[in-house]
Amino acid sequence: MLDSSALPTEKGTYILLMNLANPQALTIGRLGRFEFAAGWYAYVGSAFGSGGLAGRLRHHLKPAPRPHWHIDYLRQVAPLVELCYTTSETRLECAWANALRQMPGAEIPIPRFGASDCRCEAHLFRFVIENRPTLGEFEAQTVGI
Repeated sequence: MLDSSALPTEKGTYILLMNLANPQALTIGRLGRFEFAAGWYAYVGSAFGSGGLAGRLRHHLKPAPRPHWHIDYLRQVAPLVELCYTTSETRLECAWANALRQMPGAEIPIPRFGASDCRCEAHLFRFVIENRPTLGEFEAQTVGI
């Protein structure tokens, strides 16, 4: 498990990078039942509530016994491999989702996943197993955001 002791309590935006080794059929709350192909999944979220990034990311560091957000359902079967975040009073979630969408090999596995409160296509992106997204690639997409 990733270390949660140094997570900031400030507000911010984050990306969870998960690996799903085998295909899975999952019911995602009210979105319905979906087939998830094996691969790398990158999810963009924000933490603007009490507890800031520390509170939200501690929740995501372990699978939730009672799923609350869309990503909680996927986290039950896809281990978290890496996370990145930034502290900011500015909401960057949609801009970061757009940047991930532009990365080579990105696809949207489920329309509207994680984007029920905005106009984005989705906040979850899949990359085939051979194309693990890297933080460097993402940072190149977000210069100037």
